[in-house]
Amino acid sequence: MKHKKGLAATLALCVSLTAGGASVLAFSDLQDEGQKTIVDTLKSKGVVNGVTADLFKPNQALSEPQGIQLIVKAFGLKNAYASPAQSKISPDTWYADAVQAATQNGLSIPVEVNPQAKMTREQFVILLQEGIATTGNYPVIMRYNVVNDEDSIGENAKSAVQNLLNMNIIQLDKDGNFRPDQPLTRMEAASMIFNALEFIDQFGNGGSTEPAPVDPGAGQAGIVPTVTTTKVDDKTTKVKLSAEMPHPGYGLKIDDVKLEKDGRAIVLYSIVQPDPDKMYPMVITNVTAETNIPSGYTAEAQPSGK
Repeated sequence: MKHKKGLAATLALCVSLTAGGASVLAFSDLQDEGQKTIVDTLKSKGVVNGVTADLFKPNQALSEPQGIQLIVKAFGLKNAYASPAQSKISPDTWYADAVQAATQNGLSIPVEVNPQAKMTREQFVILLQEGIATTGNYPVIMRYNVVNDEDSIGENAKSAVQNLLNMNIIQLDKDGNFRPDQPLTRMEAASMIFNALEFIDQFGNGGSTEPAPVDPGAGQAGIVPTVTTTKVDDKTTKVKLSAEMPHPGYGLKIDDVKLEKDGRAIVLYSIVQPDPDKMYPMVITNVTAETNIPSGYTAEAQPSGK
């Protein structure tokens, strides 16, 4: 796995340095041992640095270039081409190489990066998910998480928030909010990166060959099964519903059949949701459900509760 040996070695280094007392790598302004472990690990990997030799400034907001550079360092993205991918970024700026590397690797970098602007939490999770995607595809729990301020999250960021919540890479605050427009602090960014690298170590090359879901939990109302019928005898017709699901954790269930006066047999169905505590390979799976109706009726599928 791409990061596993390096991260394991770094964790071992941190343990050895902290044995018998406080870590010699830790900055004096980190609040607890959890923060020290995260920052020490990332500093040993060359992903983060302190603002000074003694201070990490965990509550300081990241600028846009700093956030991009952090993603590039964390996932080892390279600026592989001589010609710049971003023509409006001066090659003389300190962040030019990071911006070019991120752009060349398909990350959503704006045409003009503002060195004075603060990177928001929403901007960072988009880049973080894209950075993870450069290392491979991973199994993801298809679970919809209730985010109280979801209406404030941009459409292009909602899937990233859902996916990263399901990967346990990011967390909501105590009130169940994501706070998309707030500037991201250095400690928040370090924690997300640390969790992302641990996720990659655990699940990298885990057998998934399909892309991670774009928007877990969304679009299910748009899954309309195919209806096929087979004559059983002169009085009975078998109805089969078939649908493609994102992975084998999903199922299809027939809840009821309504026989209408106009000759329609309305087959009411529901989608069986996956176990939220299990991981499933992202393999498109065909699921079916069957029932019988009287001959002479035309079968029509309809979601239950519609």
